[in-house]
Amino acid sequence: MKYFWLSFLFFVVAYLVPLGGRPLVPPDEFRYAEIPREMMDSGSYAAPHLLTVRYFEKPVLGYWMTAGSFKIFGQNAFALRLPCALGAGLAAFLIFFLVNQTLRDDKLAALASMLFLTSGLVYSVSTFAVLDSQTTGLITGILVTSFLAVLEPGFTRRRVLLLALCGLFAGLAFMTKGFIAWVVPGLAMAGFLIWERRWKEFYLLPWIPAVVALVIVAPWALAVHRAEPDYWNYFVMIEHVQRFTAKTEGQHPEPFWYYIPVLLGGVFPAAFLAPAAFAIGRKAWGKLLAQPLYRFCVCAAVLPFLFFSASSGKLGTYILPCFPPLAVLGAGAVACYFRAGDGRSRAFHRVMNFWGGALVLAGTGVLVIELGGFESYFAEHRVLAVLTGAAGLVYGLALLLTAKQVWRVRLYIFFAGFAAVLALGGWAIPEGMIGDKMPERALKQLPEKLGFDTRKAVLVTHPAYMHAVAWVYHRPDVRSLNTVGELDYGDGEAEKRGEPRVFISTAELVKLLKKPGRPGVVYITRESREFKLPEPFPHQEAVIAEMKAIYFPPLPAAEEVK
Repeated sequence: MKYFWLSFLFFVVAYLVPLGGRPLVPPDEFRYAEIPREMMDSGSYAAPHLLTVRYFEKPVLGYWMTAGSFKIFGQNAFALRLPCALGAGLAAFLIFFLVNQTLRDDKLAALASMLFLTSGLVYSVSTFAVLDSQTTGLITGILVTSFLAVLEPGFTRRRVLLLALCGLFAGLAFMTKGFIAWVVPGLAMAGFLIWERRWKEFYLLPWIPAVVALVIVAPWALAVHRAEPDYWNYFVMIEHVQRFTAKTEGQHPEPFWYYIPVLLGGVFPAAFLAPAAFAIGRKAWGKLLAQPLYRFCVCAAVLPFLFFSASSGKLGTYILPCFPPLAVLGAGAVACYFRAGDGRSRAFHRVMNFWGGALVLAGTGVLVIELGGFESYFAEHRVLAVLTGAAGLVYGLALLLTAKQVWRVRLYIFFAGFAAVLALGGWAIPEGMIGDKMPERALKQLPEKLGFDTRKAVLVTHPAYMHAVAWVYHRPDVRSLNTVGELDYGDGEAEKRGEPRVFISTAELVKLLKKPGRPGVVYITRESREFKLPEPFPHQEAVIAEMKAIYFPPLPAAEEVK
């Protein structure tokens, strides 16, 4: 178990330590922060709402996880991102468990976990507040438990337990992401059973997981139907059928090959071990694929990848569930490479020399810029940038100075140095990103600069910042000028029912500004965005880090703008 604890230590240092180091990024992180907070404020947890209107794009479990994290750690960046990081941790643990259970090799199991955790797409998504990481962890649970159940000889107690756990993961995955959480493992298992010609399993395997998943999902499914009868129609038709088939802009249409560069780029820096995997040759790959585990991983990686490629709607994060099986395949190939013991580790050493040299250059460059009198890219985070640059320099030198050592030493350095750089680099934020890309600090400073009361003023924003303004000022009643984007459905339902809307037109804003006795009105946008009303009103403006606020002071009750 020593190797398990080493991979666990990597996860803590690289994933958890820097988790709260950077401000929230709009719009996604503010969206996934605001929804659970509105649940907590309203006490209504069945149907998601965003800016007080219906928001039915996802089920509720991801929001529940965040709400629970908020209650334990407070409403902050660390608490928001923690469920995402734990999703990656769950997937890494399940990868270790799968390999160790099937091959009885904890070194190989730890290597597979580490390849997963050092994949760039996995790291970036799992330390950012979106639901794909939790979904990937739960889908990995379905894959692992269903595969281990298939390996069981006969209908044993262990098989029943594994299938029940599969149902547990399936129910939770559905409540996080919807039907797609069943499609991905379903494709993988169907492909594997066809490859193995185990036709009877198609009739025997699904029943226990289906019953357990139904028991888990049913209470919420009925509750949300009672609260919002249109939820399932919108969720199924818009969020599933149209997302797969429609080519509208809102569904992110991309060409079939879109995921190929996403995958190739997303596996770095773990991909620095790829030369070792490719060097083993066809014969070694044939031996690997003679084992059921690797055949299953081929199905679990390739078939969902093709499915997502065939879909019209595409986002880079969608293929994250393909990474756990890819990590297992990669670990198996790398292990074959090193176990050959015939001196072919030259490819590995060349790659480590290249990576070490690149790190030395990058680390030296950061130190020269930050300490050499040049204009700093990091300003108030300069100390952290210097520490990160120094860590990168030491990391690179360690790889270069161990060029004559056995491969195992350099492999340990590869992972350990990467963890150190991530732990420090997560706190070193370039000054250019603190503005409209990370507007929280500027939004907190604008009220004091302009003298408006965030509790009383009418808040109107450009739609790109409506989530951020609502979160920072704790005001879900924010208004979005002329368009509401992803809130079209919810805003339309609010209009039909005579409920408060998010949308406000320019004409409505002008009418509001003329209303006697109105409170102060604030419009918030980016400095570079043009904002012009059809007639002038007394106002004040302020710009902080590219965020602009235009404040229209309160209008006395006896006075009306003509």
